[in-house]
Amino acid sequence: MPSADVRGPEPVALSWRIKERPGMTTVEFVGEIDENADFVELRRRLRGAVAFQLAEVRRINSCGVREWVNFVRDLPHVTDLSFSHCSPAIVTQLNMIYNFRGNARIRSFYAPYVCEKCGQEEEKLVDVSAQGGGQVIPSFACSQCGATMEFDDLPERYLSFLAES
Repeated sequence: MPSADVRGPEPVALSWRIKERPGMTTVEFVGEIDENADFVELRRRLRGAVAFQLAEVRRINSCGVREWVNFVRDLPHVTDLSFSHCSPAIVTQLNMIYNFRGNARIRSFYAPYVCEKCGQEEEKLVDVSAQGGGQVIPSFACSQCGATMEFDDLPERYLSFLAES
């Protein structure tokens, strides 16, 4: 009997787009953070206030964690660092790895929600400042049926990174 080839999606190499405007540099990361992540050139380019948008980071392996922690720890010309649009993969690392954020402030993150009425699952963007810095779970309406969605994780576990903010 032939064996099935059960592979997940092909890895997507990490890339980024830099958007500069007066007083702020935004870096949008896309792909997977792994042993091939090379932040040397990016580190040299970043200065002043910097925001990392992390919505498109879908996976981080252990070697990638090491590269990332070293990267955010050593940004000599960055005076203000923030993370926004943190994907669930980023949230997992924020909760597990000491100093994954370095000195960054968390501005927003995606959280898992499910609609009990129709079964729709969605990741909803949560603005940390709108929640008063606490571990408050905001309400969202389902995009399918309009019913109130339920947070689909344990709040004390998923939101534990906010206690450090």
